[in-house]
Amino acid sequence: MLGHPIHPAIVHFPIALLLSATIADLAWVAGLTTDTHIGAVLMAGGLVGGLVAMGAGMADLIRLDQRLVPHAMQHVAFVGLAWLGYGIALFLRKDALTASTTTALGAGAIGASLASALMLAVGGWLGGRLVYTFGANVAKS
Repeated sequence: MLGHPIHPAIVHFPIALLLSATIADLAWVAGLTTDTHIGAVLMAGGLVGGLVAMGAGMADLIRLDQRLVPHAMQHVAFVGLAWLGYGIALFLRKDALTASTTTALGAGAIGASLASALMLAVGGWLGGRLVYTFGANVAKS
């Protein structure tokens, strides 16, 4: 926007929501809470925010130096798999989104959440590497 890449500025929101959803899942597994609704809501918000961040990332990708495209594709692959995994995790707990009572989480939902958090962490690291190591779309002064 206005000559600046927007993707690096907005990715923090869906990352925070999705990783917070996984933390909420871990709190449920540890018995620290019985509320599974908050994790589902965080996950849904993170998935929606992730779509916005992905759109901005695609817009930034168009302006990316071609030598960095292979690195960007690694980032895209990990983050895309994480987004898909969180989508599966949300589907597996869809009742927790609308339930007024606590619903139990299955092993599949927890496993998908944990695996997706790992993928998102790697994808985020790769994205940070694009900006901070390679200077992706950073204006040269």
